[in-house]
Amino acid sequence: MVITLEQTAALLSRIQIAYPAFVNIFEEDDYGNVINAPTAQLWQQRLSANGITIEQAVQALDKHIDTSQFEPKIADIINNKPQLSIYDIQAQERQQEQLALLEYHESNEVIPMPDHIHELLERLGKKRLVGGDDNVE
Repeated sequence: MVITLEQTAALLSRIQIAYPAFVNIFEEDDYGNVINAPTAQLWQQRLSANGITIEQAVQALDKHIDTSQFEPKIADIINNKPQLSIYDIQAQERQQEQLALLEYHESNEVIPMPDHIHELLERLGKKRLVGGDDNVE
């Protein structure tokens, strides 16, 4: 989900609390809605363009607060986006393969198995049974 202007303003307020020298200029209406926020608008635009969610931004900010004495720049939040582990990448690849296979099965007509393949599979199945016929050709 794309980060909203209100979420970005809250993120910038959090930065200002952690780093008092950080300048966060925005105006709110009587209902607490952000109405004029050039800093927040730029941050929101750049974070959204890079696919950063509010959860990722908060996680990156927390990591930055723990490791840096200077306030973060937009790039610090974007470049701190959590990297996928090899397991996450493999899971995504498996899911894509399953979806491609499902799409193939839904879009193509499935024909029956040839008789000679069916007979061979039956013989292999019998061989695996205890006491089954061990002569598989």
